[in-house]
Amino acid sequence: MKVLLILNHAPDYRESFLRELGKQVHLTVAAQPCEPDGLAPPDRRGDYQYVEISPFRCCGLLWQPGLRRLLRRSSWDVVCVGANLRNLSIIFLFLTNPGYRDKWVWWGHILGRSNAKALALLRNYMINKSAHCLVHSESIANQLKDKHGLNAVSFNNSEVRRIEFRPGRFTEHPELRLLFVGRHQPRKRLERLVELAVRRKDVHVRSIGPGMHKLAVPSDLSGSGRIEVFGRTVGEELAIHFDWADLVVNPGAVGLLVMNAARHGKGIAVDSTSDHGPESCLAIEAGQPFISFGDNDEVDQFIDGLHSNRSLLHQWGKTLQEKAMKEYTIEHMVEVHLEVFELVRNRQQISV
Repeated sequence: MKVLLILNHAPDYRESFLRELGKQVHLTVAAQPCEPDGLAPPDRRGDYQYVEISPFRCCGLLWQPGLRRLLRRSSWDVVCVGANLRNLSIIFLFLTNPGYRDKWVWWGHILGRSNAKALALLRNYMINKSAHCLVHSESIANQLKDKHGLNAVSFNNSEVRRIEFRPGRFTEHPELRLLFVGRHQPRKRLERLVELAVRRKDVHVRSIGPGMHKLAVPSDLSGSGRIEVFGRTVGEELAIHFDWADLVVNPGAVGLLVMNAARHGKGIAVDSTSDHGPESCLAIEAGQPFISFGDNDEVDQFIDGLHSNRSLLHQWGKTLQEKAMKEYTIEHMVEVHLEVFELVRNRQQISV
């Protein structure tokens, strides 16, 4: 089966999925360069063909020259496309190539952040005219089915293979150790962790990821080790930080960090007032704590409760990992994609 997968980006955390999928189908991946958008490409790509197409950008919109040529370069059995409506070339390809619609599968967040009526009408039209829809979570699939009457299947977005899960490791110490891993972005609200460490000496924080040097940390806190900042860290070096932590925290918008916490057997506390990515569904389903990190009283009450009942830390980590191992793995993602791809191809053969 020949599959063309057009993504916004194909960064390092997608590599395991793309390789596993590439072992099952003849896969070509087209994407924008990672670096301009603060993402890291994998050290090496394998088991699929990769085509990188730089976009032209203007007023928040973009155009990728060469996508049309790629689409018509081969006779694809399935064309799976990230539903980024800011990418005008994607819309143009779909609207001007009706012959591909019986093999076109929309992929990703789908709904986006805009509630504009015109965008909703365009999105509904394109999804209704396509063969199928693969989305990041059950909540998005249910919204598309219930509110819009659209055909959608969730693949439970993840970055973890089954073999990569490891038991949570906890040590005894008087302070509460909190860990954040991800890019330094305003929507992550990392200044809340700094403010927390300023207020409470019984809290130690580590913040890890690209651009983390931009986080403003008082010299006395960094000098005492109560707040430690690290750049991009992966593999065994990152595992050491998870073993150090009692709890993973996300004081702003959360995404794949939920999966990373599950990988290392640690629970995750998520901000209850932020707009999250679909990966938050796993945290909800696994009963992880959601608190308002902008409410000092609520945060203090939460931390005091953990000091008096540390067994909650073990419980949250175990529950999150067990749920992830069953339904949120790379292997599960590949299985769902293959089922949808086979369904699309079989429908084409029946119609012929």
